[in-house]
Amino acid sequence: MDARPRIVFVSEGKEITHRQMEALAALNEAGSMKKAAESIGVSTPVLHKYVRDIEDKADASLVISNSKGSRLTDSGLELLRRFRAYELRLKDEDVLRVAGTVVSEKCLLTAATELSDAGTPCHVTISTDDVNLRLLEERRLDCVLVDDAMFAMERSPDLQSAEIGSDMLLLKDTGPRYARLGFGAQRLAFRYLDEREIPHDVVRTIFEPSMIDRTDLSYFVNKSLVREGIVEADGAKDQLWSIHSIMALTATDRDDLAAFLEEAREAWIYRKG
Repeated sequence: MDARPRIVFVSEGKEITHRQMEALAALNEAGSMKKAAESIGVSTPVLHKYVRDIEDKADASLVISNSKGSRLTDSGLELLRRFRAYELRLKDEDVLRVAGTVVSEKCLLTAATELSDAGTPCHVTISTDDVNLRLLEERRLDCVLVDDAMFAMERSPDLQSAEIGSDMLLLKDTGPRYARLGFGAQRLAFRYLDEREIPHDVVRTIFEPSMIDRTDLSYFVNKSLVREGIVEADGAKDQLWSIHSIMALTATDRDDLAAFLEEAREAWIYRKG
């Protein structure tokens, strides 16, 4: 089914249609009502009506006209920028769109490179699990490599999942004050502390991996990052209870996903078990 979404803005219950926004974009491009009307195949009075309707619905002056032509006001330009940004979000490109965090970054980039070499174009996103999963739910990604196994369990009824490999947490214990990293199985780690009623207070969030080597706080960190030399984590100890899977969650059925998952398994530092 060739069904495509379109943007409709709503301002205080009044709809600014896609066609009206196209007219505003044409006016910005052409610089005159007559030329803009011709470019979208309507009469100049119809274009004037579009502009009046948009201004009424937005409750703002969007266009300034004089003897030299017409241009958008700052409010008009801002509305047009928002329209174009949302339009881009709805545009599907024929590429494999994959994402991961700093934990899976090397694995992800290696797999994407192998597929690119084989002729499959890829777009790669490195962010946090929660951001990546939001993009996956919006169908702006085909596949996410998830560090947090709890996310995989929560989303498994709605998404296809595949195991890439395993990982484990290390704990550097310097007392009850903790840094929480913006990646890895952090929820698993702090749930463990909660269940055993181990005192802890999260006072800082760290997103740059190497910065954990400069903190005097306690923290959990993925062993894979230490193994790959991304962090040192001196004095941190293995937590055998924390062995968990690195999972791939997929939202589409692209033919090239199977090849990507196989390359990701080959590239992951720890095989299953």
